Amino acid sequence: MGGGLIRSLGGWSAVNSLRRSGGKVLTDERILGTDDFVERVLGEADHSAKRLFSSRLRDKEVLCLIEERCKKEGISVRELQMGSRRGVNAKIRSDFAWKLAREWGIPLAKIARQLGVSTSAISQILRRRLEL
Repeated sequence: MGGGLIRSLGGWSAVNSLRRSGGKVLTDERILGTDDFVERVLGEADHSAKRLFSSRLRDKEVLCLIEERCKKEGISVRELQMGSRRGVNAKIRSDFAWKLAREWGIPLAKIARQLGVSTSAISQILRRRLEL
């Protein structure tokens, strides 16, 4: 019938039905089990392990951090994600690239999508920060 999510939901028809209704299920491909089981496992994990296990939780957390910082700096998230090189945008982007890559272990491509620039740009930001 398929992998853990498909099996735990009751087959492909249940998965397709959930998709059509817009429903969400907390999943992680490394943890096989029902939504409740995955939540329980993630709940028992420490804070850093939660970030490694659940990309959906991590994405929400990153977006909240970005929104808070943009609000503090008086710019919109959209403005940050437009790739502007204006001083404050570049500084925020640099700070987030460093934190997300070095402390959270998020892949550069994912950071680039969150910040609205290319993967190459994130790589260059990190290289410059290392040289300082």
